[in-house]
Amino acid sequence: MNLLNRYFAPFASLLILSAVYFSEPDRKTVVLSIGVLAVAIAVNGWFAKNTYHFVGWAGRLRTLQIWLNYVWTLPLFYLLHGFWAPMWLLFVMAPVTAALYQGRLQTFATSMTSGGTMLALYWIRARSNGLELGGVVWGMAVVHAAFIVVFSLFIHALAETALRLRDVSNR
Repeated sequence: MNLLNRYFAPFASLLILSAVYFSEPDRKTVVLSIGVLAVAIAVNGWFAKNTYHFVGWAGRLRTLQIWLNYVWTLPLFYLLHGFWAPMWLLFVMAPVTAALYQGRLQTFATSMTSGGTMLALYWIRARSNGLELGGVVWGMAVVHAAFIVVFSLFIHALAETALRLRDVSNR
């Protein structure tokens, strides 16, 4: 879990704060976004410090953290993607965390859920604004969703390779 907090939490913070600062959304969007970000950082920090204090629950706590990262992505993406296009990158966090701590099938399922949800939120947001998304926009969105899946499986393969190399060197 420390890898998540060391690399992805600062990146997510930079992404969200950049969206708020450079695009200047309305005050309600700013307050809600910063609030969700603060809760996410606090809870992820707690998980990083306390997961291994509960050794018997460590696997369940990791799974919970994966899905909490997914849940926090939903309002942040919905609130800010209309102001800041790179917000889709938040959907990479939960699948990459799954890639580090779960099996290939769970990683695939998490990444498909994240990518599919991102596509659904694009569609919901467009319909609520009375817009029709064109082929180019849908093409980019599908490529983003595919990246989430491929990148997560790549990270999973790297993690598995690192474990195999560690095991071979310990013989």
